[in-house]
Amino acid sequence: MGFLDQISKTLTQGVDRAKFEADKFQKTTRLQGEVNEFRRQVDMKLMELGQRAYDLQRAGQISAPSITELAAAVDQLRSTLVMKEEELKVSQNDVFEEPMTPAGVAPSQQVPIAYDTPPAAPPAAPPAAGLKACASCGFQMPATAMFCPSCGTRTA
Repeated sequence: MGFLDQISKTLTQGVDRAKFEADKFQKTTRLQGEVNEFRRQVDMKLMELGQRAYDLQRAGQISAPSITELAAAVDQLRSTLVMKEEELKVSQNDVFEEPMTPAGVAPSQQVPIAYDTPPAAPPAAPPAAGLKACASCGFQMPATAMFCPSCGTRTA
């Protein structure tokens, strides 16, 4: 078998493998979607069953202790939910109130006026290949960086 025949065989095997993997991926994705849909349907039916059992227990048609216990827990959660919803409404309606200042008095400035200069940068080591040093803090960064990742100074 010649060199070209060997390359042709290898390429054919590679194409066949890629086709198999693509088909497998497509099939498993489709099946996973179907499985998820059936799980969703099961969950919906269980939720419907639970709601019906809850309604029957409340109507007095089911008296199983475990269902009575679960129904009481649902009632407790619902009452807590109502309280939290009311608390949320109150919180959403809160409005910030500006502090009152005496008439004719300007509010005091809360921002410091003095600015301390940053400490002097340590002497920078010579940059390695593909790196540069920040002029402000000496941090070694890629030569293509536009801003220093350490102090934020624009470098380019």
